[in-house]
Amino acid sequence: MIRGTAAADSAARFMDAVRSVSRATAQSRLLNTKDRDVAAVLQAAADEDRIEVLTLVGPAKAERLRGEIERMRHVRLGAETIATIAEHLCAHIVGERPLGSASRYFRPHRPSQEP
Repeated sequence: MIRGTAAADSAARFMDAVRSVSRATAQSRLLNTKDRDVAAVLQAAADEDRIEVLTLVGPAKAERLRGEIERMRHVRLGAETIATIAEHLCAHIVGERPLGSASRYFRPHRPSQEP
């Protein structure tokens, strides 16, 4: 993770949301979230934040998330996409009820083609 980037800032806001609710609520909401959605944000998170989430979700989900984070490193997600996913996950975690998947926000970055 590169500190100070827009993606890192989005990951930091996600971590603020995780820390703003009870541990039980955060764990429940994260367990009720698609691995791909969480991995998209965690790939931009600081190592200590990533470890905090992986510890919170338990060994089985943590192992799946590690695999998904590795796969996400090969997907070029723009900072705007990561920000949108992080915003959705923040609302999912702190809201009165869980939201659906954030995967519909995935917009892989495509390098511009010059003539």
